[in-house]
Amino acid sequence: MNPDIQLRHDVFAQLNWDPAVNACDIDVRVKDGVVTLLGKVADEAQRAAAECAARRTEGLTTLLNGLTVRPPREWALDAAASSAHSA
Repeated sequence: MNPDIQLRHDVFAQLNWDPAVNACDIDVRVKDGVVTLLGKVADEAQRAAAECAARRTEGLTTLLNGLTVRPPREWALDAAASSAHSA
């Protein structure tokens, strides 16, 4: 298997394993062994938890944390849209 694909899989496994991380809105990109986290998270604690979880991945040497913290208003709009769709 391609080492970048395996590393991406392993990082996702760490993100999904960690209960402090909501990995739904996190994308992982790997190029030549460099891992980049992209997406939006609820707060700085989740951003830090995602970085910490990714760093636990064996074989990871370089991590770029491109996660952004979503403003509270944006979370409220997403929650309202989700509840409207499920009703």
